[in-house]
Amino acid sequence: MNIEVVRAGSRDDTTLRNLYQFYIYEFTRFMTHWHVNYAGRFTEDDLDEVWYKPKRNTFLVKVDGELAGFAIVDHGVRGEYSDAPEIVLMVEFFVMAAFQGQGIAEQVAIRLFDLYPGKWEVFELEKNVRAQRFWRRIIGRYTDGQYREAASPDGKGVVQFFDNSLKQQSSLQ
Repeated sequence: MNIEVVRAGSRDDTTLRNLYQFYIYEFTRFMTHWHVNYAGRFTEDDLDEVWYKPKRNTFLVKVDGELAGFAIVDHGVRGEYSDAPEIVLMVEFFVMAAFQGQGIAEQVAIRLFDLYPGKWEVFELEKNVRAQRFWRRIIGRYTDGQYREAASPDGKGVVQFFDNSLKQQSSLQ
């Protein structure tokens, strides 16, 4: 199985927006107040500045050449859930159902972690228990349990905090 994490650009806007529909659909399992508009689509406002926002990095995930998901990472931004002056934030992360449970999402997450050494913040909604289990397991393995978790300041979920800058330095030696 060939897993690719490919940097996306504005030429991929339609692709990202189409994948985003599946992503939001997954959330409606527990965010029951999220509804489609008359055209049968979920609101995509969160993507309006995805290609122009400074320090935002967007990726498409492919498995054996087939689209499998996407990820959006902010690098070198002020902490959203901490007072850290510069962090890496997992903004969005999605692997389609057909590709779940095969270790693909874990490999994608690790590649992104390795790509951006530094202090990370990863947020999950309170009701997204499945995502919380996933990130705790992946981050726990990746950091050998050296991460911290706290409720988000707004009370809407949980955040994992970890710093992989030392891990990167030691793996490069």
